[in-house]
Amino acid sequence: MGNFQILHFSSVSSTQEIAKMILRENVVVVADEQREGRGRKGRRWFSPYGGLWMTIILKDFNSQLLTLAAGIAVAKTLESFGVRSKIKWPNDILIEGKKVAGILAEKHKDFVLLGIGVNLENEIPEEIKDLATNVRGVKREEFLLAFLEILEEEFKKNKENILKDWRDYECTLGKKVSVDDELVGVAADIDDDGFLILEVDGRRERITAGTLRFLE
Repeated sequence: MGNFQILHFSSVSSTQEIAKMILRENVVVVADEQREGRGRKGRRWFSPYGGLWMTIILKDFNSQLLTLAAGIAVAKTLESFGVRSKIKWPNDILIEGKKVAGILAEKHKDFVLLGIGVNLENEIPEEIKDLATNVRGVKREEFLLAFLEILEEEFKKNKENILKDWRDYECTLGKKVSVDDELVGVAADIDDDGFLILEVDGRRERITAGTLRFLE
């Protein structure tokens, strides 16, 4: 991996949709704003001017590990700008419990489209201010270049070291959580593929996807 090529757009429906039309490895689609940005399960991702909205086109391999590596890279990049954050499994980056970044890995043909949104100088809508936050004073271009450099280093690591890095930043394990507001248990661990192990009434469930909500 490496030698990322950055393609910049002013306004797009979503960087994921543009990436689907390009499908060239290591191309990074960046937009000033997304009119139809989305997160997991098609949820709307508010993405106005001022934030960092991008999709990285990568060759298809373990998309769960890609998601973890990208989360680590976001957390490490924030740290390089003096901001401490935590990772909530599977794909949320939090500052003091509020979401500052999200990641969406989608398989498309022979590629993984790694969509990443980071709230920087963009405004946070009033209705989600108790759930989301942003980072002021960090230039988008500087964040992007630092992030891509750190991400490249994460991609060079083996699976064991990616999982070790993830544990250094995670805030999920040991917590009582609900998955998709249906399954309730304790987030016990992640397995070798980066999936969550949930302890439910004495049994262990392997969670490959879902929206986690902390219950304590």
